[in-house]
Amino acid sequence: MALNAPRYVCLSDLHLGAAYSTLTYADAQGRPDPGRPSDTQIAFGSALRQLLSAMEGPPPTLILLGDVLDMGLSPMGDVAAAFRCFVETVMQDGGRPVFAPRVLYVPGNHDHHLWRIAQDQQYQDALQQGRIEDDLIKHTALFEPADDEPEAARIGSAMLTRLAASCPGLADARVDIAYPNLGLLDASRRRCVVLHHGHYIDPMYRVMTMLNAQAPGRSAGRNPRAVTVSDLEGQNGAWVDFMWSDLGSSGLTGAGAGKLYEVMRDAAASHDFSQRLAALLVTKLDQNFGMSGSMDVFQGITVSQLVLGTLDATLGRGAESQRDGYSEVMSADDVADLRWYLSGPVKLQLEQAGLKPSELDFSFVFGHSHKPFEDELPVAGFDRPVGIFNTGGWVMDQPTMTSTQGASAMFIDDALNIASLRLFNDPVNGRVPPVHARGGGGFRDRDNPMLAALAAGIERTAPAWEAFSRNAQQATESRATLLLDEFFTASVAVMAAGARTMAKAKA
Repeated sequence: MALNAPRYVCLSDLHLGAAYSTLTYADAQGRPDPGRPSDTQIAFGSALRQLLSAMEGPPPTLILLGDVLDMGLSPMGDVAAAFRCFVETVMQDGGRPVFAPRVLYVPGNHDHHLWRIAQDQQYQDALQQGRIEDDLIKHTALFEPADDEPEAARIGSAMLTRLAASCPGLADARVDIAYPNLGLLDASRRRCVVLHHGHYIDPMYRVMTMLNAQAPGRSAGRNPRAVTVSDLEGQNGAWVDFMWSDLGSSGLTGAGAGKLYEVMRDAAASHDFSQRLAALLVTKLDQNFGMSGSMDVFQGITVSQLVLGTLDATLGRGAESQRDGYSEVMSADDVADLRWYLSGPVKLQLEQAGLKPSELDFSFVFGHSHKPFEDELPVAGFDRPVGIFNTGGWVMDQPTMTSTQGASAMFIDDALNIASLRLFNDPVNGRVPPVHARGGGGFRDRDNPMLAALAAGIERTAPAWEAFSRNAQQATESRATLLLDEFFTASVAVMAAGARTMAKAKA
């Protein structure tokens, strides 16, 4: 019996090009080769091709939901080679395309630079048409606009298109950029899915918006639900691009970004880092604008206190939230941030597109946290609970095994039913959970043909998924072992240096 086939398959947080990605080949000493697929990548490509073949539908559209390229910490050559490798291993099968020719790419924080390139391309296209735009666009249309609508549609990525189209059988492939949100709408305009990488849910990446809201002359009680996606990108885009997406090609500075990334994940180190950064910012404010750190802003709060408090509440808190809260997929603060993004910027964007959020059967897909999950969440402005799906991540960037970390893929059909292909979680007690299908756990699961079809497809291709699970477990365990070795080697070196210093002092 034919199974309900997906129209879209969504992946995120592959971090192609990074040594800590389970999709990157590494030798026994941990030396990476971005242009070579890991055993995990090969096994995933094989199992996914078999699954889609068993579902007997037309090739689905591939949605890449951010941090697919690790541009923040890896040189451009590494990420380009890794993306081409991914295309060869996963997107084609002996010269036959596995997916529809058009790939939709929604950049995240680590590959935000792809959006910067797209902005420049859109501006140059306007110049070729004889128009001088006032500024770079801040976002694309949420939904595919009609040809006569002025709002920017998807923007082609020349680099990724060339890499994909150079592979056998993919000459017609193209990669289009949507940012920061990609909307899918069914024919009745009553069911809607919005996909976003997830970085603007995290306060660390909208720190400039928070600073602007608290700056002198701004109302401390400004309504956060008035913040639009245009505001978020206009105020924070340069910060995201500089700190998290463009340092991989910055020589020694880029190499140092790896150390910064480690600092940001450590709560105590992050507090020290935010204090030093606050002191630097206050000095710059004094030098450039004559704003002394002791100057009152409002109600006795000084410039220094305001800057430090804001940085601590964003950068410092980021080390303790989302990716780093091992015992749960989302903390209470993370859920509040998610509700803020959905009831504010997303709801406003839906209304601007002529929809009534309160009448929608609405779901939201994101990644970023590297912790896959499915749930339903009451959100202000939406009458029904919102279906929430997280795609997890494919990295082992710390030597801590936890059952919450892992990866999944979203399967979405023509009617916008969603099912999660749960691929793996970190092996705890020596075991990776088997690949399986999940829904949101609520009322939508009862009549979800995509969920039933995905479960049946996994069963039909079980040997391929079992092979994938073995490779995923081996990859995460070996990478964690290498990280532990690096950690203890560094610790021993630090202890030895300290002992030598003490010995000299005594002498």
